[in-house]
This record gives sequence, structure tokens and C-alpha cells, in this order.
Amino acid sequence: MGKLKGILPLEGTVGNITFSQTADGIIAREKKAISAARIASDPAFKRTRENNEEFGRACKAGKLLRSAFRSALLTTDRKLISRLVRLLMEILRTDSTHPRGKRTVSEGDISRLLGF
Repeated sequence: MGKLKGILPLEGTVGNITFSQTADGIIAREKKAISAARIASDPAFKRTRENNEEFGRACKAGKLLRSAFRSALLTTDRKLISRLVRLLMEILRTDSTHPRGKRTVSEGDISRLLGF
């Protein structure tokens, strides 16, 4: 992903390149070529749908944890959410009771949260 270092602060789309502002600066990326409807229905994207379902479960589990410990998390860093979701994805992958795409965080190895 490219970062803009020039003097022009761009946002939006120019041709096939989309510019957006993040905490790390302005980034530029190429527009998506595949529609959401195709990803939702095309058999070729079955694995993508499975990955998206599991990522969604990890994000929801992370939100629950952050909500439960909100008072202790008043001084956090910007990368806390991404580090937590990455760890929850690792935990989710340890679930051996459900098939891929249906795995849950609660059935994984929760002990990996120790030390986080």
C-alpha cells in the first residue's frame, strides 16, 4: 500500500487509485475489481466467505473483551484492537470441534490470552 508524502492532501478516488486518510498518514490503493455480490454467491469464493465469517467472530469476541475491561483500558495504544484480533484469530484456529468457517473463539485454546 502506497503512502503519499507530497504536499497535496488527497482523499477520494482519482482514476483507479483510492486515497484515504489514516492515523499513519494518507494511503493510496487500487480500487477493488470484484463486487461484494460476486463474493457472496460465487462458489470460487467459498474459502473467502469462510475466512470472513471467522474474522467476524474474532472481531465480535474482541469487542466483548474490550467492553468487559473498558475501565482498565483507558490508556491503550492505537494497535490494541489489531493485536487482540490477531491473537483471537490464533485462538479460533485451535478450535478442533467445528469445521473451517464455523470455528469459534470459545472452543479454542483461551489460555493463549494469558499475558496479553
